[in-house]
Amino acid sequence: INSMSVSFKNHGFTIDVATGGNPIESWLETQHDLLTVLQSEDENTLSKHSHTLELLRNLLPDIETAQKMIK
Repeated sequence: INSMSVSFKNHGFTIDVATGGNPIESWLETQHDLLTVLQSEDENTLSKHSHTLELLRNLLPDIETAQKMIK
């Protein structure tokens, strides 16, 4: 990730991330990295929520499906 900005609106916010490469691949990689970090946290927390983290990981689209999301 090369740079990031956050803009706020009346009813929400937008995070814009410049990746310097394929944004879909960067998004998928970032999601996997976030889940990996969460899964490496405290063992007690992990044992209580590992099924939820794996569910989130499995909900991520594959690269072909993700590419269709921006069309």
